[in-house]
Amino acid sequence: MVKRTIDALQADPATAPVGAYAALIVLLALVHGSSRLGSRFAITGASQKIEADLRSDLYAALQTFPPRFYGAHSTGDLMARSTSDITAVRSLLGFGAISLVSTVFAFVGVLAAMLAVDPWLTLWALAPYPALLLLARRFNLKVNDRAQAAQDQLSVLSERVQEYLSGMAVVRAYTLEPRARADFGRANAEYLRLSLALARTEAGFSPLMGLIAGVGTLVVIWAGGRAVVDGRLSLGALVAFNGYLAYLTWPTVALGWTLSIVRRGLTSMTRLEEITGAAAVEAGAVATGLVVAGAVRPALTEGGLREGRPGSDTPVPSVAVTPVVPAVDTPVPFVAVAPRPSTASTPSRAPGLRFSHLTFAYEGRAPALHDVSFEVAPGETVALVGPTGSGKSTLGLLLARLWEPPAGTVFIDGRDVKEIPLASLRAGLGFVPQEGFLFSRSIAENISLGRDDALSVRVRDAADVAGIAEEIDRFPAGFDSVVGERGLTLSGGQRQRVTLARALAGAPPILVLDDAFASVDAAKEEEVAANLRRAVSGRTVLLMTHRLRAACTADRIIVLDAGRVVESGRHEALVRRGGLYARLWRIQQLEEEIARA
Repeated sequence: MVKRTIDALQADPATAPVGAYAALIVLLALVHGSSRLGSRFAITGASQKIEADLRSDLYAALQTFPPRFYGAHSTGDLMARSTSDITAVRSLLGFGAISLVSTVFAFVGVLAAMLAVDPWLTLWALAPYPALLLLARRFNLKVNDRAQAAQDQLSVLSERVQEYLSGMAVVRAYTLEPRARADFGRANAEYLRLSLALARTEAGFSPLMGLIAGVGTLVVIWAGGRAVVDGRLSLGALVAFNGYLAYLTWPTVALGWTLSIVRRGLTSMTRLEEITGAAAVEAGAVATGLVVAGAVRPALTEGGLREGRPGSDTPVPSVAVTPVVPAVDTPVPFVAVAPRPSTASTPSRAPGLRFSHLTFAYEGRAPALHDVSFEVAPGETVALVGPTGSGKSTLGLLLARLWEPPAGTVFIDGRDVKEIPLASLRAGLGFVPQEGFLFSRSIAENISLGRDDALSVRVRDAADVAGIAEEIDRFPAGFDSVVGERGLTLSGGQRQRVTLARALAGAPPILVLDDAFASVDAAKEEEVAANLRRAVSGRTVLLMTHRLRAACTADRIIVLDAGRVVESGRHEALVRRGGLYARLWRIQQLEEEIARA
């Protein structure tokens, strides 16, 4: 339109329809602006929704992994992927997509228009662009490497913050503040160095793009001016050609910024796919080889067995990663806990348990259990005792499939636990770990965990059995009192008893109590033990304990040493036998006498 306006003015200024051309230019500008605005609303809105979906998918994937995964990935790394990486992907799909598509349309459309005006002048104008392409390729590779390094270091930095905030009490107690600041400072300085290197790469690209675009404009003015003088090109055509070239200036200069957003987004997408892809592999392996055989078989529930389907969080056999010491309690955040089937009544028949020639080792370690075999009759309470490191906790973890046992070694009612869908298995099993984990919610919510059957009355009953109800009543808000992060506002013994109440509130047919009295004083232990004897009557109970007075009341005691079963029987018989259990009993009696003295 500008070309036609100038050519019309040059031919006959008096009759040139300048007003009509001007009105058409304004109309085209309005259409152009509206389309750009609409595209930004549409693409940016879509990118926000995709970001929300990605966050949900990542969160769901993180709940499918067994403990070995969390041994290989730090909390800080996973937090960085959940925040900055998802933000980078949103930028890629939002402004990155807009800029990339706009640049492509600009280059294709303007190039076609320039060729229509003058092909030779177009070749002159594009002469500097091969250098631009080489520069862009080199820039893209360098940004990729430096963006990846910066994101990895951000994971390290996030891990430092998470670790020191979680352990702030230890940091202060041991006056580690200077060391913590120095450690964080080193990680922060390295992140600054990598970020500046990335910023320098990005900053250096735009001026070069501007220089190349400026050279192209000079070439057009020189070659186009000569064409106008020679009469091969009209003045309007030269003005239009320069307008097209100017239209390419911003996409050319912004190419580096666009490529950096695209590269960062793709790098972050790769990091996210490492998690979601691993979750898909886990689920696929389970569907094809581990749980499909049990998909239509009866699954464990309260009162016996029922039909079940594999849970979506079923883990697969271990892969080649090096885990840290396994976390005894690997909770799912409160808001994601699905309501469990109603278990309000005592089960009519508790299931039996069987461990058959069980040998198990954490990866990279010596076996924690060696050829362990014993049975727990339906409704029987069996205590597992032994020195520290004898494998007691490992048995509970394998029964609950927090770690995967070898096939054909752990059975519930004669059925391999690996064939029982996780949702059904864990709905029928109450697990109390050594270290009770509480969410930053009310005490009532921490006990009920959103289970629709665990109403306020059942929460209160469970707390009474766990010996914590009277202490909770003394809190200003009672059961509505919100505990701090990880339950830090409660004592260790209180946290452990709230965790015990959580297991009891669901009335599961199987209870696994892993040193549930470790943080409780002797008087409170006797009270809770007496309550439990009445409450768990008719249920199958596996009690791991160092406190032998709690083991005395069990129907049977299994003694472990270095991962092997060395003794089995009732308390009186084991004491008379004079073996390992008798020695542990005498040591504990002596400790009690010293404490009383």
